[in-house]
Amino acid sequence: MDALDRRLLREVQRDCSQSALELADRCGTTESTALRRLRRLKRDGIIKREVAIVDGPKIGRGLLLWVSVRLEREDSRAVRQFTDAVTRHPDVLQFYFVTGSADYLIILAVRDMQDYDLFLQTHLVPNPIVIMSDTNVVIRPLKVTTELPIDEPA
Repeated sequence: MDALDRRLLREVQRDCSQSALELADRCGTTESTALRRLRRLKRDGIIKREVAIVDGPKIGRGLLLWVSVRLEREDSRAVRQFTDAVTRHPDVLQFYFVTGSADYLIILAVRDMQDYDLFLQTHLVPNPIVIMSDTNVVIRPLKVTTELPIDEPA
């Protein structure tokens, strides 16, 4: 990756709806070069996908929760069933296998506490391999971004 690729990545992370001409102007290149470079970045898997970021509260998904879960890992089939079910759940925005005191981190966007309680009663409370869960409710987001820093080479 060269300096132009890094400039393009910074720009499309901020706003991927820019036209090729706008990107070229902002990155100091031609439209055809910008398009060719973006196609290569996509083909190489550096740009995974392009998405719209939706404002959760404006669509009735204003309650954001971070749920840490620890599992009893003796039964790999039960762990797989748990992770498959959580992965498929529509309220789950992100789901990570992590280190530390918990095994998994689940980020949920729900309408209200009733939705969260339904998630708990379906996926955590009755599940015998769940040995601990801890929930943090987001009161006010202080920084939310999907932009990764694009470092210059050393």
